[in-house]
Amino acid sequence: MTAPAHGSSTDQVLGLLLDQEEPVTRPFLASACGLSRPTIFTAIQQLEKRGLAHAVGQQSGAPGRSATLYEVPEEAGALAAVDIGGSNVRVVLTDLRGTLVAEQHQPTARPGGPAIVGQATELLRSTLLASRLAAVPLHTIAVSVPGVLSHDGRTVSYASNIDQFEPFDFHTPFADAFHVPVVLDNNVNLAAMGERWRGVARELSTFAVVAVGAGIGAGIVHEGRVMRGAHGAAGEVAFLPPFGKRRKVDARAHDEAGGLSLLHDARSRPGWAGEPPTTVEDLFRRAAAGEKPAVALVEEECARIASVVASICAVIDPEAVVLTGGVGDNDRLIARAAHLAEAMIPFPPSVIRSGLGDRASVIGAVYLAAQSARLALMEVTG
Repeated sequence: MTAPAHGSSTDQVLGLLLDQEEPVTRPFLASACGLSRPTIFTAIQQLEKRGLAHAVGQQSGAPGRSATLYEVPEEAGALAAVDIGGSNVRVVLTDLRGTLVAEQHQPTARPGGPAIVGQATELLRSTLLASRLAAVPLHTIAVSVPGVLSHDGRTVSYASNIDQFEPFDFHTPFADAFHVPVVLDNNVNLAAMGERWRGVARELSTFAVVAVGAGIGAGIVHEGRVMRGAHGAAGEVAFLPPFGKRRKVDARAHDEAGGLSLLHDARSRPGWAGEPPTTVEDLFRRAAAGEKPAVALVEEECARIASVVASICAVIDPEAVVLTGGVGDNDRLIARAAHLAEAMIPFPPSVIRSGLGDRASVIGAVYLAAQSARLALMEVTG
C-alpha cells in the first residue's frame, strides 16, 4: 500500500528510501528505481541538502568495493498517530518511515468529543515532549475516529461509542494545538490499512476487517482500495439486517453486536450464578464454563457476527475476513462465527484473527500519516 512515486528521479529515490526499514546503497537504489548511477548520485545530493537523506556507514560483507549506505534520518521529521476509542486513547510517534519511536495509551477519561479530543491532544503533547523526537519537527498527525467521517475530512457523525451524539469537528482542535497538517479516517478503515501494511492482510487484495469492541464496524478493502461509499458510511454494518429491524438510525443507539449492548443484555438476563458479568472477558469465560445465560448470549453474538460476515461476503466476495476488537478477538467467537457463516454463503472466506490486535487502528493511522507526509515532501522535491 505504497503511494505511487512522482515522476522526478528525486521523488523516486525519496519514495524508495521512505519504504526501507534498513539503510541501502546507491547501486541498490539505481537498480530498484531503474535509474543510472549518476542520476542516483544527483538525487541523493539533493535529498542530503534538504535533510531527507544521509550516509550512515559502509556496507560490509559484500565482495568488491564497499558502498555507502543511505537512509532518511530520524531528524527529518516526526509523524503522530492518534486512536480515539470508547475505552482507550492511544498515541504513537514515529519517524518519517513509520518506524516506532514512542507509544502511550490511557483509559478514556470522560465521554464526549470535546473532552476526549482534549485528552488526546494533551497525551500527544506529553508523549512528544518526553520522547527523543521533542526537537524534531512534527510533520503530520493522523487521527483514527470512531464514527462516519464526512467528505469535508473534519466532521464525524454517529460516534455513539464515545457518547458524541451530534456531528463533531475532530480536525480543528488538533490543527489549532499543533499547527501541522492533520488527516482523519474512520477507525476500522484504518484497522484495515494497518492489517494490509503490517498485519495479516499483507498478501490480500480484497478483504474485510470486522472490529467488534464497544461497537461494531467493518473496514472493507476491494482490489487494494478502501471502500468509503457516497457518504463515507461504507462498512457501517451495525445497520445491517437483522439489526436494522430492531435499531432505528439513531446517533444515540449503541451497536447491537457491540460489547456495550452485550453487557447490557447480560444485566437483564436471569439465571446467573451470582452477579451478571461486567466485562466481555468474564462473559466468555463463564460461557466456556457452561453457565447457561452466558452460553446463550455468546451464541447469539456469534450468530450476529456470522450474519455480518455473510453479508459482506455476498457483496465483495473477500479472500478473508479479519476479526478484531475486545469482543472480536475471542477464539470462541472467531471459530463459531466462521462455522455459522460457512452455512450461509457459497464461497466462505478464511475468518482469521487480527495480526495487530488493539493496535490495528493506530498502525493504520501511522500509515495514513506516512503517506500524507510522503506526498507533501514529494511536492517540494518535485
